[in-house]
Amino acid sequence: YGVWENQTVLARTNASNSSIRIDISAQRAYLMNGTELAMDYPVATGTSKYPTPTGNFRVLEKIESEKRSTTYGRIYGPDGDLVKSNADSRKDPVPEGGEYVGASMPYWMRITWDGIGMHKGNVPRHPASHGCIRTYYKAVPTVFTKVRVGTRVSIVH
Repeated sequence: YGVWENQTVLARTNASNSSIRIDISAQRAYLMNGTELAMDYPVATGTSKYPTPTGNFRVLEKIESEKRSTTYGRIYGPDGDLVKSNADSRKDPVPEGGEYVGASMPYWMRITWDGIGMHKGNVPRHPASHGCIRTYYKAVPTVFTKVRVGTRVSIVH
């Protein structure tokens, strides 16, 4: 469940030579420097109902903080009480005077324009997301600094 780092390779890994490989079956991700492994860390990918897409992608956008989901989050009533914890903004109504608050997604690294990306989140030992790649809190700050818009991301099953 831990994070493995090759300190020598990681030290020379940067936004110009990095790529990421995500293995859905293993629920692991690999920060690469060319063909060398710099870091191996746990992730949680999408459930069978909300699968993570496979294929080759690129990081399209990076937002370190303040990123919130426009689709999934929580709904609060006008009194501030939680009405629904796993709300879908496309389906679940917000009561009059209430509020929808999107799930926090720090260290956001978008890979599709329809809402799939890598971000810090809860990483149980199984698929658990709505399609995103939740990245382990001890690894995500390092990964975020080692990639840029345009970095290659491959996702395999």
